[in-house]
Amino acid sequence: MKRRKFLNKIGTSTLLAGLPFTSLSFKAYATNEAENQKLRFGLVADVHKDLIPDANQRLEKFIDKSINSELDMVIQLGDFCMADHKNKDFMNIWETFKGPKYHVLGNHDMDRNSKEEMLDFWGMPKTYYSYDVKGIHFIVLDANFLFQDGKFIDYKNANFYVDSSMRTFIDNEQIEWFEAELKATKLPTIVLSHQSLWHHQWGIKNRLRLQEIMEAQADKIICCFNGHNHIDFHRHLNGIDYIEINSMSYQWIGEKYTSLERFPKEQYKKYPNLPHIAAYEQPLYALVTVDLSGKLVVEGVRSTWMKPSPYDLGMREDLYGSKATPEISNYKIKF
Repeated sequence: MKRRKFLNKIGTSTLLAGLPFTSLSFKAYATNEAENQKLRFGLVADVHKDLIPDANQRLEKFIDKSINSELDMVIQLGDFCMADHKNKDFMNIWETFKGPKYHVLGNHDMDRNSKEEMLDFWGMPKTYYSYDVKGIHFIVLDANFLFQDGKFIDYKNANFYVDSSMRTFIDNEQIEWFEAELKATKLPTIVLSHQSLWHHQWGIKNRLRLQEIMEAQADKIICCFNGHNHIDFHRHLNGIDYIEINSMSYQWIGEKYTSLERFPKEQYKKYPNLPHIAAYEQPLYALVTVDLSGKLVVEGVRSTWMKPSPYDLGMREDLYGSKATPEISNYKIKF
């Protein structure tokens, strides 16, 4: 029997409190798994250890919450930290969660390193891979490729700072693997990527091929999660739900809306990009519950801007195509 699937977005709260749901979309999915089995995991994106001085404290709050909530696993969606010895303390915080921990490569993780160096530093098995937990199939993608002269080139040592039309691709071999992986599984599936599989401007350039693959088997897809854009957003497109997870730390505001007032002055010497960052007071993350009876719930955290906010400095609300906010919304999907 097929079930109706719909996604609801509800207002965010300071610490994971719910509000009434409002239906946004629907689709069908069938499951024969035990109805009382649940998977609970923590989800975080774009911590940017190398850009913001209090990244350790932010990650620690997320890990403490994950431990105290007795989650089954935690996932980070990229732009986490570079493979630098000074980041060992940051990784040690991550390792205090004793359950399974999964990584997704972000573009800035290769600002100073190769993918191979990042895999070794994080203890990540491959740049793209899949795994099953409690009856849910997860597919992790790597969209960190340039496409130049008919060839896919791995991001490495900041080689992707080129014309934007040449970057953010998934290579053909990986696409073939993705299609076969989705066909082979009989489990409801969550797709994880750093860059968006739907966004027309900042998303994966050859995303339409991946969308076609997912839409052909839409009944298997619970949703797609991504980071990268530092926005809180949902998109329902051709039967697939795409959820953007906001950065744990900040929104990039560039040179036009700079401020030297958010952090102690000595930090601006250590972190040269800090004036261009509109930071959130508290770290953002999400707790996700998947119930095999056919329900996924995302519980987001809401924070405030460190003053001055980008809007205090005159930034347009539509600068990023969606209003920048220091929050992650709550969602409910039935599948």
